[in-house]
Amino acid sequence: MKRSFAAASSLVLAAAAGLASQLAAYPGGTPRFVTNASTYCASCHSSVNADQLKDLQPDAAAGMLPDKRHYAAIAAGERAYSQVAAENREKLLTAVKALDANSKVDLEVSAAKVKPGGALTATVTTHGGGGPVVGVMLTDNDQRYQSSPVQVQGFLITRDPQVTGMDGKPQTAFLDAREPGLSKAINYVNIQNVYSNIDAGNYPVCKVVYSLTAPALPGEYTISAAFLYGTEKASSVGRQESPDGRVMPVGGQSAGSGRIQFAKPVKVTVAK
Repeated sequence: MKRSFAAASSLVLAAAAGLASQLAAYPGGTPRFVTNASTYCASCHSSVNADQLKDLQPDAAAGMLPDKRHYAAIAAGERAYSQVAAENREKLLTAVKALDANSKVDLEVSAAKVKPGGALTATVTTHGGGGPVVGVMLTDNDQRYQSSPVQVQGFLITRDPQVTGMDGKPQTAFLDAREPGLSKAINYVNIQNVYSNIDAGNYPVCKVVYSLTAPALPGEYTISAAFLYGTEKASSVGRQESPDGRVMPVGGQSAGSGRIQFAKPVKVTVAK
C-alpha cells in the first residue's frame, strides 16, 4: 500500500463513548453522530469471529466473541439476565444464535482496476441484523481495532451514500441530519426500520451504495465494510422498556448483545 492520506475528517464516534456515563451500545442508532466513523467506536459490540481480532492474543480475542461475551451470560443468568426466567433465557439464546447465523454483510465494487482519480462504486449489502436501526461503515480493512474510514487511503466519497431500506425504498433521514452546509459524503450511515423476524425466518436485506474516486497514487488498495447491529430486540423475550419509554435489549446496553461484522475485503488496483 502506498502512503495514506489524511483525507477523512474527525472520527468522533469513539469520542462519543466518552460522553456517556458508561461504555454502552446504541440500540436506537446514533442520530446525533452523523459523521465519518471508525469501528473502535462499537466498544460494547461482540465480534462475530476472531479474524477481525488478529492483533489480539488468542485469549483476549476469544473474550470478544459472542460465546464468552454474550451467550455465556444469558445461559448462566448473570448480570441483568438474572432477572429473566430460565425458560425465557433459553428462548433468547436460541433466538440470538439464529439471528447470528442469518446475519451477514457483503461488498462489491464496480471495478477491480481503475486509473488514478477514476470513478467506481462500492455496494454494501446487509442481511439480517436486529434493528430497528443498523449501521454501515466503508473502511480500509476488516480489523476491528485497526480499520479506518476508506478515505484515509486517498479514496474520496463523491456524493451522499445511497441508502435503501428493507422495504426497497431510499432513505435520507440520517444524512439529512447533517448541519446545512456540511458535506453528506461520509463513510458511515444508519439504516432505519430494519426488523428481522426470527420466528418466521425472515431476515431483511438492505443496501448502501458509495460513489468513490480512486486515490491519486498507483498501487493496490483494499476496501471493506463494517456492519453494526443488535440481536436481542429481534426476539419477543429480548426486549424491555426503559423508564423513559425506550425499548432496550433485556441484557442492557453493555451486555455485548450488539455485533460488529466485516465484509470480505476486496482489492482495487490503481494503475495508469
